[in-house]
Amino acid sequence: MTDAAVIGVVGYHNTGKTTLICKLIERLAEKGHSVVTIKNIPKVGFTIDREGTDTWKHAESGAGLVVASTLDETSFIMKTGMPLEDILRITDSITSPDVILVEGHKTENIPKIVLGDIEIDRGGRRYDPDADDFEDVLDYVTEAIEIARVYSKLPKMDCGKCGCDDCMEMAEAIVRGEKAISDCVVQEGLVSVTVGGEAIPMGPFVQDIVSKTIAGMVSSLKGVDREGTGADIIIEVKHAEK
Repeated sequence: MTDAAVIGVVGYHNTGKTTLICKLIERLAEKGHSVVTIKNIPKVGFTIDREGTDTWKHAESGAGLVVASTLDETSFIMKTGMPLEDILRITDSITSPDVILVEGHKTENIPKIVLGDIEIDRGGRRYDPDADDFEDVLDYVTEAIEIARVYSKLPKMDCGKCGCDDCMEMAEAIVRGEKAISDCVVQEGLVSVTVGGEAIPMGPFVQDIVSKTIAGMVSSLKGVDREGTGADIIIEVKHAEK
């Protein structure tokens, strides 16, 4: 979904969610981390655009996406709701932040910082503004960033051969100092494959098959220096026109 750490900040109205997020942004920025925020506004019919503006007229005429561009700001206005997963994917592709803080979206299956007595399905880190435990919450977010960075380096095959249930558990163990990247049995090998710009993880067995198949094919070609060189093969799939 995203290489950034994603953490929700949830609670009932007026529990201090925005105040906490702003404080986290300031401290994380001081540490050199890039931060993106997503604010859920649970109001039917709400629009950030204003009636009568040119961008509003564009949308009213039927544009599904309107972009307002100035020297200081670029605003993308989608005239439809969007699942959080899609928002995260697009956000990550635009800015590649270290962490995305999501205000609201309490039902989403993401790690959360919980304010007040709200009940959530997935466990989270509770925060009491009166308990003076902000530094603990900051450490929680900082650790999540480090885990996300390690996770992005793992193959995401969830094979379990390292002794962990999945790659996320492995990343957490590495950050805690209990394991190392070298403990991953699915290391980057001689073969790498990308489909649509996304890297596809391949285990040693599959890499061996692919590399030997390609090597055998290349060996039959004339005029190819096959010693100590690699082979870049690009396959473009074209769909038949209807």
